[in-house]
Amino acid sequence: MTEKKKREARTIQSVDRAMTALMLFLGETKELGITDFASRLELPKPTVYSLVHTLTKHQILEQNPENSKYRLGPSSFRLGLQYARQSDVLSTVSVWAERLCYKFGKSVNVCMLVGGQAVVVYKADPDQVVISYPDVGAVVPFHSTANGKMLLAYADADTRNNLLTDYPFTKMTASTIADRHAFEAELEKIRAEGISFNRGESVSGINAVAGPIFNHLGLMVASFTISGKAEAFTENEGQLVAEVKKTAQSISKQMGYSGRIYF
Repeated sequence: MTEKKKREARTIQSVDRAMTALMLFLGETKELGITDFASRLELPKPTVYSLVHTLTKHQILEQNPENSKYRLGPSSFRLGLQYARQSDVLSTVSVWAERLCYKFGKSVNVCMLVGGQAVVVYKADPDQVVISYPDVGAVVPFHSTANGKMLLAYADADTRNNLLTDYPFTKMTASTIADRHAFEAELEKIRAEGISFNRGESVSGINAVAGPIFNHLGLMVASFTISGKAEAFTENEGQLVAEVKKTAQSISKQMGYSGRIYF
């Protein structure tokens, strides 16, 4: 091997170890302690402590003060969100989101699964909206939002199970699904119908309907909702659902998906 190739093949051991440590959180929803890291990385605890301390300093990890264990920090979240923003998915979906917003005069939110959370990565609001929530970058609940339900419904079984383990089914309104059994039944229905609803489950008086977006591999990469006041939404629900289905199929086709979402 030439000297040039040796330099190209060379890795920085500390960076390599840091990346390996972070990869432990893929599919892992629980926090990790120093002993956990040391065991999985097969490294001595002093080395692990220095590694974790450095990642925490840059907010890639953060320490839970209640149990001294570590979890992904805000910098990890921001990096994931930036990746989502620069993806082809977002550039494609944003055009359709603006069209839906203009056509119906209702807010359209696009969400992706980022770091095990349902994150708003794009939104289009009609001109007359005074208060706009949630904003881009906001994390929305899985159990009480149409986007959150959709993202979990089509996540792989292991990811879904991990995210629902110890999930707090906080009662947001009187309509919120408050237990895992009922929620998993809802997810099963969503997978069968390819559509999800939020009927005042997150904020009383606000309804939403969501559709999935699939890529060329047949994987769901994002979801989008049309939302509005419950009374007006109910009056036009049939038209809104039909438009969401049509748009979901069109975006997915543009992303290279060759199948049919709705039959």
